[in-house]
Amino acid sequence: MKYRCFAALALAMLLPGCAAAPDLTPVWQRDLPASGVHMELANAAPLSDADVYYAATREELYVHNVSVLPAVKADGQPVVTFYGAAAQDIDLVYLEDIGDVYVDYDRVKPQIKLDYILTEGDGYVSYELDTAYNFEFTVTTQTGEDKILVVSERSDVK
Repeated sequence: MKYRCFAALALAMLLPGCAAAPDLTPVWQRDLPASGVHMELANAAPLSDADVYYAATREELYVHNVSVLPAVKADGQPVVTFYGAAAQDIDLVYLEDIGDVYVDYDRVKPQIKLDYILTEGDGYVSYELDTAYNFEFTVTTQTGEDKILVVSERSDVK
């Protein structure tokens, strides 16, 4: 009995390493206007790229100080790649959906290797999102700053 339990535990530990590599074929892309960075989304089915309403804090929401934020919604585990930026140029935070408005979630920030996998290459940086949530990317370069929301939905997880 104890050998079967040990074998099952060993197999369970090996399975995460057997996951298929993400499909890096772009399914959506955009040039960010202020920063000049090219952004691509892969490994997910795009659902919408309509702008959303955004408030920097809950207090801003309550006094109706709301702005518009570019967004892309996707089903799956999206890989978000930025060309022309490095990891230090990009800030990643959670946004929570309150009704029809996305608001900064100030309790925790996304954690590398838990919520996303970071890959840096020559002239690009990629974020493989592993959590079904709302990720606001802020890209800052010498030419300007862009914010964009990536909503990661997972129809395969109930």
